Amino acid sequence: MRICLSLLGLTCLLAACTQVRTTRITDVTDLPLKTTEVPDWSWEKSPLRANARYAMYRAHTATQKKARLGDYYYLDWYDAEPDKPVRVVMSYTQAATGSRVLTRTVEYAQPRPKPGKRSNHFFFDGEDRAKGGDIMTWRMDLYCDGRPVDHRQSYLWQ
Repeated sequence: MRICLSLLGLTCLLAACTQVRTTRITDVTDLPLKTTEVPDWSWEKSPLRANARYAMYRAHTATQKKARLGDYYYLDWYDAEPDKPVRVVMSYTQAATGSRVLTRTVEYAQPRPKPGKRSNHFFFDGEDRAKGGDIMTWRMDLYCDGRPVDHRQSYLWQ
């Protein structure tokens, strides 16, 4: 009886440790940059501080810094099938465009070297932000071999 329970426990443990690798979105991070001031050194603001320092890199004048204000989106996804084409689509609405949905697309038509973590960045700053305003809602779609495999969206997306 003890051996059966031990084997059952070991089987459950192994099943929990093995993770099925599928092409999927692992994380979407929205880091707005609304001021040219770098946030303080508190640990709660460290992602905002890192993004501000990244966005303001080599911006020396006030005009250059002001042009970098905007919305920054970082998408992380796992590529389980690098031999198949992948498309990442960000659909969004902006304050000045009303309910009109705009899109930005990144395509990976060529095979990638191996399975693994991939990242995409979508920046809305400078002229994009001056014309359209802030991003109000967004949705990220991930397609593998022409079929949808995963998506994430803001809570206001309809």
